[in-house]
Amino acid sequence: MSALLLPASARQRVPWKNGGGYTTELVIRPDGDAPTPGTCPFDWRLSIATVDSDGGFSAFPGVDRSLMALSPQGLGLVDNGTPVELRQHEVHRFAGENEVAAVGVTAPTLDLNLMTRRAACSGDLQYRELTSGQVIEAESGAVVVVLLSGELSYGGTRLAPHDAVLIDNGSAAFRGHAAVAIASIVTPFTRG
Repeated sequence: MSALLLPASARQRVPWKNGGGYTTELVIRPDGDAPTPGTCPFDWRLSIATVDSDGGFSAFPGVDRSLMALSPQGLGLVDNGTPVELRQHEVHRFAGENEVAAVGVTAPTLDLNLMTRRAACSGDLQYRELTSGQVIEAESGAVVVVLLSGELSYGGTRLAPHDAVLIDNGSAAFRGHAAVAIASIVTPFTRG
């Protein structure tokens, strides 16, 4: 099967690595492998974090990150001393080694976070509007489509907000009109 529905209702919250907040994982790959001590526990991960207050993000050396503000109020950041103001659905890309902190948080704020381990893959995160009958393809890796707003169906199932569809080296056709986030992961490396 080239596409898999990932309902938001089936996700569990997990604490941040630094204990400063929590996140819900949409997809993590590889899934269930025990990491070598001192290494990154995934090749790539897509999650939705809740930022309740000002504070630092967890460090992920060797990982590239793309962060999309989901809440209407956006999200203020400081990335290695540089202020970054993200409006809703804007994306900020940064290295996992950077010192990044949320600032000016006055209400719980959601963000979509794509992390890719540099030695394994690369990724991109974008906001798009889908129209009925649109087909999304994953040609050399994986694509995850996350419903942000509007009405969207896949395979006869109507998606709820933050439901996702994982497309793995294939394609998926969607019906409806909706705003979505699309995470694309390219894995050019062969494992032997």
